[in-house]
Amino acid sequence: MSRELERAAMAAREVPTPLSSAVLLPPAKRMKRDPSCSEPSPAGWSTLPDDLVRRIADSFLVNNDLDYYMSVRGVCPSWRAATDDPSSDTRDPRFHPRGWVVLDEDFQGDGRRVLLNTLTGRFLRKKLPVLLDYYVMGTSGGFFVLADKSPPHTAHVLNPLTCCMVRFAAPVPHMVVLSEVDSSLGLALFCDSSRRIYRAAPDSESFVAVKTKSKKAAVYDCFRKAAVGGVYAEISGLKSTILAEMIAFLPMFMRIGAQMQNRGLENINFSDDPHTDVKDIQSSLVVLSGQMLLVSGAPVPFVSQVDMDAATLHPLRSIGRFAIFISNRRCLAVDTDMFRSIEANCVYFIQLLGSSAYICKSNIEDRKVQRISENPDFVKQGKRFVLIACRPVTVIQLLSSYTINIPDSQLAWQQML
Repeated sequence: MSRELERAAMAAREVPTPLSSAVLLPPAKRMKRDPSCSEPSPAGWSTLPDDLVRRIADSFLVNNDLDYYMSVRGVCPSWRAATDDPSSDTRDPRFHPRGWVVLDEDFQGDGRRVLLNTLTGRFLRKKLPVLLDYYVMGTSGGFFVLADKSPPHTAHVLNPLTCCMVRFAAPVPHMVVLSEVDSSLGLALFCDSSRRIYRAAPDSESFVAVKTKSKKAAVYDCFRKAAVGGVYAEISGLKSTILAEMIAFLPMFMRIGAQMQNRGLENINFSDDPHTDVKDIQSSLVVLSGQMLLVSGAPVPFVSQVDMDAATLHPLRSIGRFAIFISNRRCLAVDTDMFRSIEANCVYFIQLLGSSAYICKSNIEDRKVQRISENPDFVKQGKRFVLIACRPVTVIQLLSSYTINIPDSQLAWQQML
C-alpha cells in the first residue's frame, strides 16, 4: 500500500512542487562543465543580510512548508544563526505541522511516509527511520504519537517536518486506541474498551482520567469524533454533554431527511433505532475558517454550524471554496483552489454496501447525491478498505482512503497479544 500511495502522490499531485524541493524529482545526472566557464562561489550565499535570510525563511511558514524552512536553515551556519530554531521552543505554533495529514499510515512499513499539505495541495515523501524505534500509536494534526517499546511505555510526540521530539514523563494507559495532540503539545488519549479519556502535559507524572458530566456512551463517542476532527479541546467544556445528546439523535435526523428528499436512496439501509451508536455513523466535528461545523455523510449529507454557547445547530447552504471528505472514521476539509479535480461546496462521503464501498458526492446547496464511479472504489479486507479502483489513483480516492482507514495502535495491538 505504501508504494501505491507514493505512486499516487506523484500521479495525482495537482499543484506543481517548487523546483527547490527534490522530494519527488529523479536524481540529476552529473554534467561535464566547460573549465573555461566560471562558477558562482557558494560563499556568496553566506553573506546575505540576516533580515533577508529571515524573510526568505519566514515566507515558507505562511503555508506551513516546514520542510522548506528546515532546508533554508541547513544551507550554512550563518543562515541557521539568522533564523529561529524550532527545537528551542517546541510549543511555538509556527513550527507545528498545521494543515498536514499523514496519508500513508501503514505502521508496519520501513519508516517512509506520504504526507499532504492541505493548505497548498503539496505531497511530500519523507523517510522517518526514527519511527522504527517506537510503537506508533497514531497521528494527530500532522504529529506522530509514539510510545517506548519497553515498559512502562512512556509517550512521545514527533514533528515529522522538523524532527523535533517531545518526550513525556508519563507512561501510556492500557489499551489506548486514539490520541490527539493539542496546541500546547498536551496529549488526550482515548480508550474504547473502558470509554475513558486521559490527559497529560509533557511534564505530568501520569495521565489523568477526564471527568465528564454524563456517563452516557454518546458523550464519549462525541468526544472521540471531536478528537478525530481535531477539535476535542474546543468541546470539552460545559456544553459538551448537551452537544453530545444532540449528536446522538443524528441517525434519526438523517433518516427523516432522506425520506423527505426522496432522491433515489432506497438501497440505503436505514436504522430504525434513533439511538444508533454515534461512533458508527458518518458524522464529525471540524473547524473551518474559524467556525466549528458538524458534518454528516451518508445517506443525506448536511453541514451545520455549531453554536456552543446556545447549544444549537444552524444548517449551512455553502462552505465557499472548501470541500469536506467524511466517513464513519474521520473527516477532512480541503481548499478546492489547491485541488482542481475536487468540486467546491461539496461533501464527499462513503457509501457502504456489504464489503464494498463507493465514493459519493453531494453538493451542500442542492443536496443532490451521485457516485464518483459506477464500480466500487474499495473492498473490505479485514479491518481495512483496500482501494481497487483503476490506476492512476486520483486525489479524491486518496483523500477518501484517508478518511475510511485508521490503523490500529501498535502498542494496543501488542497489549492484546
